[in-house]
Amino acid sequence: MSSGAKYKVKTVSDEKTKKTEVEESDDPWDKWKRAGVVAREALELARPMVKPGTKILDIVNATENHIRENATGLSFPCNVALNNVAAHYTSALNDETVIMEGDLVTVDVGAHIDGCISDSAFTVALNPDHEALVKAAEAATSVAIKMMRPGAKLNTIGALIEDTIVSAGFKPIRQLSGHQMNEYELHSEKQVPCVSGKSEVLVEEGEVYAIETFASTGSGNVTDLPDPVIYQLLPVRVPVRFKGSKQFLGIARKEYGEFPFAERWIAERMGHATMKMAMRELSKNGALIGHNILAEEKGEFVAQHEHTVIITETSRLQTT
Repeated sequence: MSSGAKYKVKTVSDEKTKKTEVEESDDPWDKWKRAGVVAREALELARPMVKPGTKILDIVNATENHIRENATGLSFPCNVALNNVAAHYTSALNDETVIMEGDLVTVDVGAHIDGCISDSAFTVALNPDHEALVKAAEAATSVAIKMMRPGAKLNTIGALIEDTIVSAGFKPIRQLSGHQMNEYELHSEKQVPCVSGKSEVLVEEGEVYAIETFASTGSGNVTDLPDPVIYQLLPVRVPVRFKGSKQFLGIARKEYGEFPFAERWIAERMGHATMKMAMRELSKNGALIGHNILAEEKGEFVAQHEHTVIITETSRLQTT
């Protein structure tokens, strides 16, 4: 699908566009673009909040509330990663974590309008010593976006990402990559690696990608931390015996579908003990998976930069 129609970007928050009030458009990419505007606005709200003394939960609430007010919903919870954490941290219900002097802070948000998704992130260095790391991730994402056009090889783009980060004196995170997105599908079939590889998969017109790169002061490898705080329902039907599991499923299916969601969101609706019992049963039955927090070794630092792009007939269009 080619994005050939003319489109004038309108600020979604100014229009107060609600879930049921998205205007019809002749542009087939209209909703994707609108979702991009919402994500960009959410990050603009977050940036001045990234300073010592700010609670992570305050950033999470500000960005998530903006997305809820101006889009159909969130495509994943707001992630706020500190220092060696690379991905998948969002606040618990009563999170008291505060940004400290010298922290490296990443904010990653996602919105969707009727399943059309945006995904974007930035990192702020509160210690000048980490500015080069932030710029390495930004440069890697920039060079990858410039390469995104029909016929481009994803492994070639991965090699350029790796070269950009390594040339700056850092390591790309090997296990994390950009990803293709489809309607209601945050992580689709194709991936944009942060390192070189042998795959000959090509970029094609009409695809949408989240281009995200991760630069690290460490080895470039992340590990799973215990106790995930982000979960996702799988598209399967399983028998459940516990009444609380039925309540959990009712909330999650109606509100979040197959998008990832924060445990915090469920905790606002259910008692803690009931929620935990439901999660155990649903995880055991294969209906629920957790997205573990991913982190480099303690003492290391990880920067991320991310934008969403639509592949047009001859080039690409950045939505965030």
